[in-house]
Amino acid sequence: MLDELMDGHIAAQTLADLGGVHARTGCLRDAISCYERSLACMREVGNRHGEARTLASLAGVYLRHGRREDAIDCYESCLAILREQRDHHGETRTLGDLQAAMREFDGA
Repeated sequence: MLDELMDGHIAAQTLADLGGVHARTGCLRDAISCYERSLACMREVGNRHGEARTLASLAGVYLRHGRREDAIDCYESCLAILREQRDHHGETRTLGDLQAAMREFDGA
């Protein structure tokens, strides 16, 4: 059981890292795929902090890919986790990102 849990954590982090590489090189579809798979792994192993980080990263890529509604959903989910964890710094950062995404969504 411990091996499976560790394997899940390693898989989740590896996928998130790979998503970041794809995002930095402009391969947005590949980045989205990796982040979505990482998110599923984070949830499976119960890593709420990793889930929040992955949601924020995924939201940024969604924005770059023109999927603003999906980005806003990710930021809102991330925000809920950060509030649950009382991560005020992360909450403040995510609120700013959410505001920017909403402003772009409204066309302002």
